[in-house]
Amino acid sequence: MNTKNKVGTFTHDHPQLGACCACRLFKPDVRNVVCLSFKAPVAGTGWGCVQCGLALDGAVAVICDDCLEMAAPLQELCHSFPADRQRAAYTTYAGGERHHHRLERHPELAPCN
Repeated sequence: MNTKNKVGTFTHDHPQLGACCACRLFKPDVRNVVCLSFKAPVAGTGWGCVQCGLALDGAVAVICDDCLEMAAPLQELCHSFPADRQRAAYTTYAGGERHHHRLERHPELAPCN
């Protein structure tokens, strides 16, 4: 059962991620975490990779099911951990330092010989 509480979020058995980074609405279906190709505003609060040793510094955004389906443009991204519900302007960080896998450490991506 979904119920709205005082701060505009919904009560569930799973973590609340706050407002959608595309439409900026508090909805119960804000459950999609998108990994972005640049550094997060706060180091250590984003995505990384154990296999290639990539630090958890990649920026992430959370979006609702509707915005994911429509490929809606991001307006914001997560400033810290997604469940902290802090946001920053997407355009402020989108042009920043790149965050990519080290492909030489991913043999599963090498072409078949």
